[in-house]
Amino acid sequence: MSKKIINIDEPTTPRFEFRTFGYDFTDYNKKMAKLSLPVPDDIRVRTFDEIYVISKTIDDTNIKVKNDLLDIKKLIQVRDNLEQWNTIMKYDFPISKKLLMDEIFPALGADISIFRNDELNKKQFIMTVKRHKDLLAVPVQKQRHAYIINLTICEFAEVVIGNNYLYTVSVESTEAQEVIKTIQELNLDSFENINYIQAIKRVNDIISKPLAN
Repeated sequence: MSKKIINIDEPTTPRFEFRTFGYDFTDYNKKMAKLSLPVPDDIRVRTFDEIYVISKTIDDTNIKVKNDLLDIKKLIQVRDNLEQWNTIMKYDFPISKKLLMDEIFPALGADISIFRNDELNKKQFIMTVKRHKDLLAVPVQKQRHAYIINLTICEFAEVVIGNNYLYTVSVESTEAQEVIKTIQELNLDSFENINYIQAIKRVNDIISKPLAN
């Protein structure tokens, strides 16, 4: 009987995700490590430097600069306290003025004046975001530890959002019931589902809500 292959990097189907942020998830990391199936060495621990583009008015669009790409995800639905996000597009820099004005900035609920240039490189895009009154460009560093439990991808990560040192844990799968099952096994079901957008807004006092712990 063949085993179902779990692709950690690029899902072919949008995943259901539970994630939360706080200041202490050490015990949950230990439990994930204990329950996990073997994870390939090249993806067991990875480090990322990214810039999240945060809108003060929109919560359902996740845009970040990762390496030389602009990565855009959209919230499809919330079911059983799980969020399902779908990658809309990944754009290489430089990005055309037409695309920025017709699609990307409207997705953030942000009005933007006409650009002088016909396209923007990564640095110009980030500076445009920083100058906008309703947008933030927030640097996020991550050290991600991957686990596989049941048919879900789990993660414990050390995260630096601006000057805030946090931890996050997550469980995701294309199967919602598998996520719920794993959350319960890890005793994470008492925590609020907090995505990256919400975590960044909370530590930057855009919304006045606490983290999970």
